[in-house]
Amino acid sequence: MGFSWINWVNLAAVGWLVLVCAVAAGKGLADRFHSRYLIVNILEQTGRYGSMALMIFPVFTRGWKFGFRSVAEMLVWLCTTVLLLVVYSFLWVRKAKGGGGVLYALAIVPAVLFLLNGILLRHPALVAAALVFGISHFLIVKENL
Repeated sequence: MGFSWINWVNLAAVGWLVLVCAVAAGKGLADRFHSRYLIVNILEQTGRYGSMALMIFPVFTRGWKFGFRSVAEMLVWLCTTVLLLVVYSFLWVRKAKGGGGVLYALAIVPAVLFLLNGILLRHPALVAAALVFGISHFLIVKENL
């Protein structure tokens, strides 16, 4: 299975991430963390929005297309994407109910989602953006706790 110039499944996944974050922010659950170091804030935002865009568009990929070597690989990608979105949503629900200790998980799950998509879609730019986002986002959460 392959995708041409746009990955509609990942467009829905990114939409789900944005929707969950918007609902959390609307309910006052999303903490506005930032680093005292400007470069860390810039790297985090670049990694975040770069990962979102690269999950959808095959920029810098071979032949400007996404693809899988086998149906099994595609199923792993689809299942892990859905599973991570469910886990991320559940973590926000747990935080809303006063569950502590979820902030690191809330920082790590989207980074893992981006990274796995980059690996499974053979998208080196997405892997790089996911690593930049994951490391800088984790540092910001750590700094603010």
